[in-house]
Amino acid sequence: MIGILISGILIAGLALTGASVIMILTDQHETSLREFAILGLFCSILIMLSYYVELNNPGFAAKIDAVKFGYIGRVFINPLLLMLAVRYYEAKVGRLWQFLLYLIPLITLYLVFTCERNDLYYNNIKLGHDGLLHISPGPAYFAYIAYNIVLTLIYISFCLYQRASLRRREKTNNTVLLAAGVIPFFMLLLYLSGWSKGYDITAIGVMIGALLVTFSILRYGLLNKEEMLQNMATGLVFLDNEYRLVYANRKAMQIIPALGNPLVRSHQFDLKQLCDEDFAAIQVGNASYQRKITEWTNGEGQHGKLLTFDDVTEIRSRLNRDMMTGLLNHASFYPMLDDAMAEANQKDLPVSVSIADIDSFKHVNDTYGHANGDIVLIAMARTLQNFCGAHGDVFRYGGEEFAVIFHGDEALAEEIMGKALKAFSAIDFDFLPYHVTFSYGSAEFDRLETSVALFDRADQRMYARKKALHAKERAAAAISGNPLPETVKPAPQAESAKEE
Repeated sequence: MIGILISGILIAGLALTGASVIMILTDQHETSLREFAILGLFCSILIMLSYYVELNNPGFAAKIDAVKFGYIGRVFINPLLLMLAVRYYEAKVGRLWQFLLYLIPLITLYLVFTCERNDLYYNNIKLGHDGLLHISPGPAYFAYIAYNIVLTLIYISFCLYQRASLRRREKTNNTVLLAAGVIPFFMLLLYLSGWSKGYDITAIGVMIGALLVTFSILRYGLLNKEEMLQNMATGLVFLDNEYRLVYANRKAMQIIPALGNPLVRSHQFDLKQLCDEDFAAIQVGNASYQRKITEWTNGEGQHGKLLTFDDVTEIRSRLNRDMMTGLLNHASFYPMLDDAMAEANQKDLPVSVSIADIDSFKHVNDTYGHANGDIVLIAMARTLQNFCGAHGDVFRYGGEEFAVIFHGDEALAEEIMGKALKAFSAIDFDFLPYHVTFSYGSAEFDRLETSVALFDRADQRMYARKKALHAKERAAAAISGNPLPETVKPAPQAESAKEE
């Protein structure tokens, strides 16, 4: 009668635990805790299924095989439960300790699967008149039971230690997690005491523990509470109505390291300054963050301000990039040149600017089409990036005009630009019957001039080269009897060179 009752409980437990696995798998919140929850529930299913087979199969060999099958889940259930709690409360466990945590289960599993050849785990196994397996435990059996008792006590102690710093809702969840570890442990003690008359009710205890974990997941958000907030790419800072810190996630503490200060986290400081204009935009290394402020409230009557810091680095990068060539654009040229000049003055280092303009580019566009003209522009951009990128920053200044800020003197700039010209003029475009060239000019910062004046000097030198090139072309054309029209416009004035 007891066997039938336990079998019915196991069937119901298998159905409920299987449904729990499906619900967790279909939960939309992706977190690293999911793996421990699923593996724990899977181990519970193995234990219940094996014990059901053991109870309802009359064959001795089949019962032994069922025991072995069940131990696959039995040896890992407690380590997984402990790791689930450790990860949930964000404690850290070293790799060596994680290895040791699973070492005894692996040894136990080996001894159980080879129990016919050794008596370390089971000294003797026989089938009783009640249809149950009766065992005489070996030394490894007692070692494994001691291991599970120690592991359970660590788990309970760990959850109780965390309880002191939890809020009301979190304490309820903590109680559920405690019960998930205590109930299987209590069932184990009842089984070892002989109270269950040989029936291994630890399988029922494991089932109840697994369902409690599932309840915690679905009711209190074990999978998606803290883990989801901590893994967000957005920095979150919750301040109460007195501007004291309520909560800050990992990203927020990366952006504003002071939030990790114990005095700040213990509500000792007024953080109203975070709402000031100075924190509307924050630069951390190469990353840019933009702050937004909204109001928040919860069911416990708390309220205050929520500060979110969104990463806008990629957005700003796109605004500062030319979409076709991928180079920095005109809008970013003068701010970066001003920064380079300021650094040059501060560190007494040379900085130079080179301007390049594709020769007769209008002829390419008008004769061979703008699509082919774009191919030439992209080839020009790649050439300059390949040769100049290691020495400075390359920009598409506008149209067919490019600029380079060199972190070096004028001689370096002229040398690198000459190499780039040689490589670019060697490119064979299959839609052109000739090679394309570009004219360039360079100027080194004299420590007194403005960025506009520096650009203008390089630009004038570029136009001087272009004018000389066209003079040669016209002379050659005149000799051949086909004079060319004047195509070179005068260089723009310095006052109009810088566009805001």
